[in-house]
Amino acid sequence: MRKLYYYAAVLLLLMAFSCAKDKGNYDYGDGEFIEISGIETSYNAISQKDTVKIAPVAKSNKEGELEYRWGIYETNVQGRVEPLDTIARTQNLSYFVKEEAKGWVLVFMARNKKTGYTQYKTTSLTVSTLFTRGWYVLKDDGTNSDLDLYLTPQNNTVSGKMEDVYSQVNGQKIQGTGVFLSFATNYKTNILNPNVFANTRTLFASTSKDIQAIGINTMKYIRNREDIFLGGARPVNGAAAVFNGSAATYILNDNQLFNIYAMSANSGLFGNRIMMDGTNSPYALSKYMFSSAGTDPILFDNTSGSFVTLGNGSGSVFTIYTDAATNTLKTKNNNHTALFLGYKSSVYLPAPDYYSRYIGYAILQDKTDPAVKRLCYLVKDKFVLTVTPEVINPSSKLYDASHYTLLVEDENLLYFVNNNEVYSRNLSNGFEQLQYAIPGSEVVTFIKHLKYTESASPGYSFNYIIVGTKSGSEYKIRMFNKVSGNLEATPVQTITGKGNANSIIYIAPSVSEYTYPSSY
Repeated sequence: MRKLYYYAAVLLLLMAFSCAKDKGNYDYGDGEFIEISGIETSYNAISQKDTVKIAPVAKSNKEGELEYRWGIYETNVQGRVEPLDTIARTQNLSYFVKEEAKGWVLVFMARNKKTGYTQYKTTSLTVSTLFTRGWYVLKDDGTNSDLDLYLTPQNNTVSGKMEDVYSQVNGQKIQGTGVFLSFATNYKTNILNPNVFANTRTLFASTSKDIQAIGINTMKYIRNREDIFLGGARPVNGAAAVFNGSAATYILNDNQLFNIYAMSANSGLFGNRIMMDGTNSPYALSKYMFSSAGTDPILFDNTSGSFVTLGNGSGSVFTIYTDAATNTLKTKNNNHTALFLGYKSSVYLPAPDYYSRYIGYAILQDKTDPAVKRLCYLVKDKFVLTVTPEVINPSSKLYDASHYTLLVEDENLLYFVNNNEVYSRNLSNGFEQLQYAIPGSEVVTFIKHLKYTESASPGYSFNYIIVGTKSGSEYKIRMFNKVSGNLEATPVQTITGKGNANSIIYIAPSVSEYTYPSSY
């Protein structure tokens, strides 16, 4: 494929229009106009399998013969202007797709050979592979972990399964028991070009002993604990997790925090351990985090009993959140440990503020009197944190709960597990309700609220409460729709497999670090 560099200024303008998601015709001439029809706003294709066929019609209001050209360029790039590649010089396009799975833009150009006038039209092309659409389940056998992939070729409904897909591709399992799955599109690797560190769509599988960065296009290992940290290998202990913030990607490992500042050039290596303060005081972060790609995280240090963050994703020392004037439970040295911390929603503030406040909840346990547990309503306003605590009644189902999940940007409910039954708690009035009794010998291993809407055709979407259980050596994962926050009696679909399931995520070509907040 030969690079097309003429009309460079026009290409830059086209790329700017692409960022604004404008797929219309563009009139750059004086008096002449070429009408282009027959091109849809978006197309989908599986790399190395599908051929995109488009038959546009172009008509000029001036005399002259038209000539045609098709080009393609990548959308998710940073730090460079992506060139337009010529893929055809015919009116009709029949193009066997071999591009990497991600978002691309097709450009159709019709030029009047007599007048020299050119009309452009763009359309989006979403490229996927067998590995880039489906439900990924992180599971383990008590010692090592693997991934099962449940294929969704038509919609989010499962139609096919690839068992132990990680070890099938890489020839070995992941050390340790499963903990957490997350995803990013802006993680830097040089797997395509040894001399260029570029955005790579990456699935992170965290276990009790390892952290794996996996290329989602091929399911091939990229990095693990041996080479994902700056300075060499680090031991991974306990509940490791990779998660996203507004300006950084983070690793929680052994209750310590490491980061990559995403707003500068980097090679995908996580830097030195973040310090608690200037004297390097000891700390131990809770495994629970309140974070999303739109905000700095809220983390809780169980050693000092403090809500902390890394301001703007950079630096080497934590920032402790400032107390709001109304706080009765302080953000610093509040003598608690965290049993849960999670993201709930955001509220955009219009002029003159032009920024968002972020809302979440924490469940804290008093160190002096462990019988006292508090449900805390959190409002993050830049570096000011409002903490509104409510003592949890010991008779409440929430008091002895586990496996929490907040309904993100949905009904004001917290779901949790008590005595192997799934309950909801109305966060506005405290009303608790049994939602699902786990049948037989099954034991709950996780619960999760996940929702997703795909803008590109055909527009897949779901909004599920997901309940994972284990019975013997097999797992079962049920996905429920909800009505006004309550589970429907029968799950939409149930998937089963071998091992103990710990985490689940839905991946599709348009899924990014902005799709799901980072929270257990």
